[in-house]
Amino acid sequence: MSKRGAFWLAALLLLAVVGFLALASRPSIAPIVPPAASTFAPEQVARGKILAAAGNCASCHTAKEGEPFAGGLAVATPFGTVYSPNITPDAATGIGSWSRDAFARALHEGVARDGSHLFPVFPFDHFTRVTDEDLAALYAYLMTLPGVKKLPPANTLPFPLNVRALQYGWKLLYFQPGVYRPDPG
Repeated sequence: MSKRGAFWLAALLLLAVVGFLALASRPSIAPIVPPAASTFAPEQVARGKILAAAGNCASCHTAKEGEPFAGGLAVATPFGTVYSPNITPDAATGIGSWSRDAFARALHEGVARDGSHLFPVFPFDHFTRVTDEDLAALYAYLMTLPGVKKLPPANTLPFPLNVRALQYGWKLLYFQPGVYRPDPG
């Protein structure tokens, strides 16, 4: 290959990488002050508790002998270990600074409040079907739990699998977003 051909190939490759990263980029959603538990209707919180039980949220977001929903459960994958995040309303280490819109984006699109793509260990490909009403109830329930200040251990995925932007490629191949719509028939 000539120098000129190698230059154009490198330029094309660089353009493809920049284009992919631009497509994968998601903006962060501004943090909020955690809402007071009293701002949520008791019936909405009760419905959220039922949904959290049905979705088995505690089983993945509670480490062995750990505080409920405070994360830290090790999920072994063929690629490395991913630790579940804290989903209590602690503003520093949990989802307390997440707005309902940020929470919705995580469940419906697999994107965290800070704009990073979530690993598909979190089954957002299933939670994308959660209705807005159910999502609001689940958010209300989680935001009324006691906040637990606990950061999970760091994931042990090797490079390049630990690059969250690359999860966009997985999403292009396997993820079909869309909220559940009942079949009128």
